Amino acid sequence: MKSISYPKIFVTKTKTGLVQDYDATLQNLKLLIFSEKGELFGDPYFGTGLKRFLYDQNDVVLQDLLIDELYTAIATFIPQIKIRREDITIISNGTQVVCKIKAINRVDYQTNLYTIPLLEASV
Repeated sequence: MKSISYPKIFVTKTKTGLVQDYDATLQNLKLLIFSEKGELFGDPYFGTGLKRFLYDQNDVVLQDLLIDELYTAIATFIPQIKIRREDITIISNGTQVVCKIKAINRVDYQTNLYTIPLLEASV
């Protein structure tokens, strides 16, 4: 699988930057996770609703809600990976929140671990 590189979209004036395989899937996951529903013109359901949980109390219920939101979005909009709900973990250590996603790539059937920082607090 190939995807247009972001933020380095243009390599030269006539050539577009591309990423492939693991990097393309990681980039697509980040685009999906950090997009809010309704932000993308043409598909108002693309994205997640993670911003609404930003100031909620950190507990097990919130963690389950975040995992549900992520799982639903990934299963709907990223068909190149196969994922189960149990393969998504959210780790919080007080200053940052990290999402770890274990998924099987449907192109070459390799298991990959994607680590995406959801929130980092500057101290």
